[in-house]
Amino acid sequence: MDTDINIVAQKLHLAVECALNPHVWPSERKEAQEYCENFKDHSPICVPCALVLSSVTNSDKVRHFGLQVLEHTIKYKWSDMPEDERISIQNNVMCLLEKGTKDILSEQPYVKNALVKSIVELIKRQWPQKWLSLLADLNRVSKLGATQSELVFLVLLRWAEDVIQFQNIPPQRRRDITQGLTANMSELFTFFMQNLQASIGPTLSMGDTREIKVCVKVAQSILSALTGYVDWINISYIVENNGYLLSTLCMLLSNRSYQIYAADVLLIIISRKGKPEERKPLMILFCEEAMHQILTAAEGASLNSASDEYSFSFLKKLCQVLTAIGDQLNFLWGHAEGIKRPDNFETYLQAILAITRHPSKMLGIHAYSLWVSFLRHKEISQDALLHAIIANLVDVSSKSLLKVGFPSQNNHESCQYSRYDFDSDLDFNLFFSRFRAEVAEVVRQITLLRPATTLQYISHWINSVLSLTIGSEAGHCNLSSPSFLEWDGMSIFLESVMSRIQQSKAEQPPPDKIIVIFKSVLEYNTQDPLILSCILSCISALFPYLKYAQELLPVILQKIFSSVVFSLPGQTKSNRSKAVKNVRRHACSGLVRICKQYPSLLAPAFDEFYEHIKKISSDPDQLSQMEKCTLMEALILISNDFKDFDRQSKFIGEILVSVKNMWMSDEIQSAFSSPEQFMSFIGVDQAAVEPSSADTCGINRSHIIYCINNILGVIKRSRCPEEEQACRSGRFVSNWLDNGQPVYKNPATQHIKELLPNLLNLIKVMNTLWEPQYIQRRHPDFAQAYHLGETEKLTVLGIQPPYVDNMDFQNNKCPLERMQNFLGTAYDTSCHILGNAGQCLGPDIYFEIPSLAQHFTQSSMIIFGNPQLLPEYKMKSLVRIFLRPYIQHCPLSCYQTCILPLLTAFCPLMQLRLTAKWTIIDQRSADGVLVDDNPESDECVEDQLTRQVTREYAELLNSVLLYVKRQDDQQTNSEAMNSDDNSEKQSNVKEPKLSEIGQLVMDNESVYPAVILVIFSGLSWDDTSICHKFSTFCLPIVKYMIEKGRVTNELAVFMFSRVLYGLQQHGEHEMNQYMLLGLGLHIYQTLVKLNVCVNQVLTNIPNAPVEMIDKLKRCLEERKTSEKKLKDIFKKIVSPIIGVSLGEKFKREVKIENLPQMFRRRRKENDNSEDKINDISSLFRPQPK
Repeated sequence: MDTDINIVAQKLHLAVECALNPHVWPSERKEAQEYCENFKDHSPICVPCALVLSSVTNSDKVRHFGLQVLEHTIKYKWSDMPEDERISIQNNVMCLLEKGTKDILSEQPYVKNALVKSIVELIKRQWPQKWLSLLADLNRVSKLGATQSELVFLVLLRWAEDVIQFQNIPPQRRRDITQGLTANMSELFTFFMQNLQASIGPTLSMGDTREIKVCVKVAQSILSALTGYVDWINISYIVENNGYLLSTLCMLLSNRSYQIYAADVLLIIISRKGKPEERKPLMILFCEEAMHQILTAAEGASLNSASDEYSFSFLKKLCQVLTAIGDQLNFLWGHAEGIKRPDNFETYLQAILAITRHPSKMLGIHAYSLWVSFLRHKEISQDALLHAIIANLVDVSSKSLLKVGFPSQNNHESCQYSRYDFDSDLDFNLFFSRFRAEVAEVVRQITLLRPATTLQYISHWINSVLSLTIGSEAGHCNLSSPSFLEWDGMSIFLESVMSRIQQSKAEQPPPDKIIVIFKSVLEYNTQDPLILSCILSCISALFPYLKYAQELLPVILQKIFSSVVFSLPGQTKSNRSKAVKNVRRHACSGLVRICKQYPSLLAPAFDEFYEHIKKISSDPDQLSQMEKCTLMEALILISNDFKDFDRQSKFIGEILVSVKNMWMSDEIQSAFSSPEQFMSFIGVDQAAVEPSSADTCGINRSHIIYCINNILGVIKRSRCPEEEQACRSGRFVSNWLDNGQPVYKNPATQHIKELLPNLLNLIKVMNTLWEPQYIQRRHPDFAQAYHLGETEKLTVLGIQPPYVDNMDFQNNKCPLERMQNFLGTAYDTSCHILGNAGQCLGPDIYFEIPSLAQHFTQSSMIIFGNPQLLPEYKMKSLVRIFLRPYIQHCPLSCYQTCILPLLTAFCPLMQLRLTAKWTIIDQRSADGVLVDDNPESDECVEDQLTRQVTREYAELLNSVLLYVKRQDDQQTNSEAMNSDDNSEKQSNVKEPKLSEIGQLVMDNESVYPAVILVIFSGLSWDDTSICHKFSTFCLPIVKYMIEKGRVTNELAVFMFSRVLYGLQQHGEHEMNQYMLLGLGLHIYQTLVKLNVCVNQVLTNIPNAPVEMIDKLKRCLEERKTSEKKLKDIFKKIVSPIIGVSLGEKFKREVKIENLPQMFRRRRKENDNSEDKINDISSLFRPQPK
């Protein structure tokens, strides 16, 4: 027998060497690999061969394979072994632990790991019930030498990881092992401490001998093992012996051999959660000795952190330790008895301030998060020591707001640290947005506490910035220029201060000081576009204080309007740089913001405001169409403060005169009359023309964009007063509902409704462009004009565009890009108009425009386009931007006339479209075609768009089918609150329920089949979020269809089968599985009473347990079984088809048998009969005195 084992072992030896030899032919390596795997699975002599292969005399590769065979045998064959063979394996494994490895310094880590894994697999199956001597054995082995000691602690680490952290064993075994560890923790922790003390003692002296290296290796393994225990064991073990462990860890922070290991253990301890009494002992770290050691280690690491990445990594870990200590203090201070200001709190604050000053942004974000917590804390924020350093914190925060530290640059000392943490400027840019938000929040919190401090600082900062020399060698700033960086940081600081200064409960600084700052900003003049943009941000931030100096209003408006028309020498409307365009756009949007927030301040100067805008708009070479539209929105926002319907309506009519004349002109109406006319009008069937100023069709396109932007601007900005009395006195009430609620009219409604029919014509003609005959009419120069641009593709895929400093770039788009931009903008804006019409213009838009619904009823195929041809991104706009808000804000009385005809046309189209698209995706997935190989490929973009359209359609169905509280329901609901069945209504508030329009849809035979097909088919589409959303609709639909008697045999089987298909597709995801199991049980429970075919669906499941199906039927008939037990039974029935992840699908099952319990809970003794409560009414009887 021994000869056979040696022969097989020799063959395995050669096979392993061949499989791992890169110079052998692939076919030979494959054959050797197959031989090894076949041996592991089927050979009856795995264990003896594994022991031969794992001999120290073999090569490391062969030994590793032998140990793998041993682990494999324990994991997969343990249950089938006789007891004597199990004991033999256990003894042999312990022999390997004692003398089966090389020296601690020469043994390969992967060999150690393989042996450790085998031992831990044994522990998970044997301890504590069948291996009572394990801990004693490990203690004995650890005394044999440093090699065995290290292996023992590696075993302890993996043991804790598998059982406590990963929890990859059955619950019963996990409880047994955890209870065993807890019961023996006192001895085990003593074992840790004694070995740690013995190992680190010899290494504290200087030297680099072999003995010291061995001790270091053992101590490192002990510290690593502690990371698996210190987060869950009782806190008393950690702080026993006057906190010996904590003091040792703090001492080791200054030893380069141990510091990173000690910091890991310390961080886990400090980050423990739990009750206040469990966290209080951790405050020992505020003692002088511990704080001194931590800060000394941090100081030493900081000295070399710029040039030594290891030192920087350790410094980051220490920073986390320090901030975690602060988090514990933040939790305990004021909540735990006896916890107030620690003795070394001042030293600690100085340390956190030093971390905050560090050039690394990664360190800073931890520190700033802690500062926010302290400043928000009710008691810490009032501490005198914290207030003593606030001035320093303000100074540090102001410097942190400067956007410096890009990995590709060298303009700041933080750049070197960014190269450690970030792979590209894009990664840094994304991180810096979060970092700056934390810093700004610190400034805001300080302003709430000490407004005078931040105001004084910003005053000095502005004065220093105003004296800076602006520009670079080229004459103007770029995004890296020191001047711009100062202005940019200062504007963020000022915005943070001004957003909270009036909310502060502290003594308010005199407004005169802020007015002085305001005047300084207004008096500053510059021709640098980036600096001017920052000045505009400052003006917006300071604007709330205009009420204290209204004489500045003309100066402010002059400043803003001069920025609206800002330009650089040599630039015209056609060749403005990106920086100039940004300034003009910033000025316009800032003006809109001011008019929206403070219309009452600007209303007295409305006429001058209006005249000035008309004056600058009359110059054709001055404002772009978008700038004109934005300024018009600002005027409407001010006019809303008139609170006079007639005056506002007259004004809107005036500003829409030019739009109406252009929009209703014969030229544009003719262009919208047919696809051929439209294509010629916009120039898509003609050769591209350069420059853009010579493109006459480009002027036509700009006219269309100008009109629809103005229409949208009027719709979104025109409003009725918020106060009911103002609405009545201003004549905004058009009608009264039956419940006495007023119906308001928008001043813009009568003007907009005349323009909407032409807008529908535009949407129709744009959708028709996708017909094959019109695609062929495109000029070759515009062959790609209907496709998404590169930036839009990146947006669809969720990919950030690269960060590029191109402020001086003259963004002159090519004709193709201009055409793409027009087609996309015109379509989206048109959908926005229709979607916002109902929300902004009020119910009149539904009552007074019957032609809108008529268009959808008679010409729906033209409006929505051919579902096979219209691209996904167009459908996404149609569903998300138009249909959802249009339906959500429709009055109940208009459902039949406006919404139902629309859905009758749209839902069947979407069902056909989505079914076809998902069939392609499923087929691609079944064929193994991966679209992620090239994330920017057309297939990947199409895949993502299909998913997005489906999600948007799911949201649309949610708005249609499920009940949503509406404004006109509020009065009805308030009356219902006083009714007798109020409790019943409240108990069912969480249950999904079909809305009024949902019931109309499910009663319409032209709509509900398409809705049901999409929803139930979508349960098995390869998208978890879609499945999750659709599953919420299913049960209300089933219940309603049963109530109406419309559930046929075919429909019942279809609905129940699709739920099971959904489980097969998404069962690997816990939330989807939970929802689908509940849904499947409810549907089965509801349908099985009416339809026997549903039961046949269950019986047709492969390997479904018939006895469980019968048990489920009996439980449902008896009606005594709890919902949880019913779900468990149903889960056992469908378990053969529940989907699993790809990683688990072909994974061999690891069996770990439960052992007899050693630890049993003691049952509570029965109460005495006289103490029992037999009648609940006895609880309320008066007790005898």
